[in-house]
Amino acid sequence: HPLNFIDFEASRLAIPYHIGMHPYEIAAFQWSCHALREPGGSLEHDEWLNDEEAFPNFAFARSLKGQIGDTGTVYIWSHYEVDVLREIRRQMDEYGEKDHDLAAWLDRMTTKGNPRIVDLCEVARKYYFHPAMKGSLSIKDVLPAVWGADADLRADPAFAEYVGRDSEGKLLNPYDTLPPLPIGEKEEVVEEGTGAMRVYQEMMFGVAAGDPTARESYRHLLLQYCRLDTAAMVMIWKHWTRTRGIE
Repeated sequence: HPLNFIDFEASRLAIPYHIGMHPYEIAAFQWSCHALREPGGSLEHDEWLNDEEAFPNFAFARSLKGQIGDTGTVYIWSHYEVDVLREIRRQMDEYGEKDHDLAAWLDRMTTKGNPRIVDLCEVARKYYFHPAMKGSLSIKDVLPAVWGADADLRADPAFAEYVGRDSEGKLLNPYDTLPPLPIGEKEEVVEEGTGAMRVYQEMMFGVAAGDPTARESYRHLLLQYCRLDTAAMVMIWKHWTRTRGIE
């Protein structure tokens, strides 16, 4: 402890967002972190979302460093987060970003075999199977399998907002409970990473950039989606550890 469950949203576009960037260079625009500070402690949540028309990666990394620092366990789902941090570290050298403490922290975080980092996707690949996953290791498939199998999770007040059923009484995948928002003449909701990239582009550089109401709606959609991604990791972790009698 502390246990930090983190998720990033980022994009690689042929036409970059900012002057000086290369085609398909990464722009990391959002992170979410759920944390358990101590055994049996309450679940905490923090987040960061870029809303300035400036290259976001170094502010992204500094805010994450302030959140998870150098102590405790960092849970991820796949190697994506480490890859993003590794690329930001490379960008520091390429762009001439002088911040010794940040560079050293990124070096520590991205060192091969860093014992702080636990890839829950790899844990699932080695040790967990449920027929409802249908052979997939995507968190979008593992979560509903765990959710349907564990009534204690659904009774946990920390996850009450994700409990829902369809018109026939069938339990909903938590991602299907994310409420859409009316934006213009249609309703929008973000349920996966590609949608997050599209909505971020609309918020920052599309028509919505000049519409404060639409911009705030897009911001809300991004935050609720990324928040569920890290909540999903906590749900899966709780299911596994409770099953094993571990806290």
